[in-house]
Amino acid sequence: MLGALISVLVTGAMISAVYALIAIGFTMIFGVGGVLNLAHGALIMIGAYSFLVVTSGSTLGILSLPTGIGLIVAIAVAAAASYVLYIGLVEHIEENPVITFLATLVVALILSELFVMGFSSSPRTLINLVPGSIHVEQFGVRVTNIEVVGFVVSWIAIGLLWYYVTRTDEGRSILATSMSERGAQLTGVDLPKIKARTWLIAGAFAGLAGVFIGTLQSTSPIMWLDPLALAFIIVVIGGIGSIKGSIVAAYLIGYLETLTVELLGAGFRGTFSLLVLVIVLLVMPQGLFGREWVHE
Repeated sequence: MLGALISVLVTGAMISAVYALIAIGFTMIFGVGGVLNLAHGALIMIGAYSFLVVTSGSTLGILSLPTGIGLIVAIAVAAAASYVLYIGLVEHIEENPVITFLATLVVALILSELFVMGFSSSPRTLINLVPGSIHVEQFGVRVTNIEVVGFVVSWIAIGLLWYYVTRTDEGRSILATSMSERGAQLTGVDLPKIKARTWLIAGAFAGLAGVFIGTLQSTSPIMWLDPLALAFIIVVIGGIGSIKGSIVAAYLIGYLETLTVELLGAGFRGTFSLLVLVIVLLVMPQGLFGREWVHE
């Protein structure tokens, strides 16, 4: 019994940290620009495949970089893709939420088809960043090294972001814009620049999450669907636009899913998450840490 409890606590913590990575970029983009970016899952997929391309010699035949460099490349490529998506498309249509919603969905579907053409629809396995596992025999708990690294790296990234948005002028500009665009403009904030930077940061988080998801699960052209749904659930529960809310909700969902799998099996993994989502929407539609919208 004690071993099972410790296993749930440890596994839940590992999974939840990666869930937080998935949701933070999604909620930042909505908080700053009011855009529901349905291409966010595709950015996660881009990160996973970028890592696959540069670390697997069988992909390009001439390129096989160390996994650490591959992780950096994946983050950079996803961040660049997110930035280009904003500058090339979203910036010109974001005043119309419905068109933006549909356009980002179309982008995700197009990218998925392109990846099917380029890599086939078969799932691929990423090279493990840190092979091996840790086994605590007295509690019967086994944790893979990649889960530990995912937890540590995720919290380093979250900590750096938290420092950036609370301790630097550029980061505070993002925070100010998420609170009130008009108020931010009155203080001299360059809104297009701030929004583009937010998309860049969100893409970097998506790329990082993509490598861990692709390693812990599998990498395929449809891998973007589950992270997108997960991001939506977490962000709605935590409060759209709230980084703190996304972190809290990620741990709530992560532990809930881990406990569900432990007690009922993997087939029931997402059932109670959806139930919590419905309850939150009925009881407090703004989420745990959300705010009521103010019309400016």
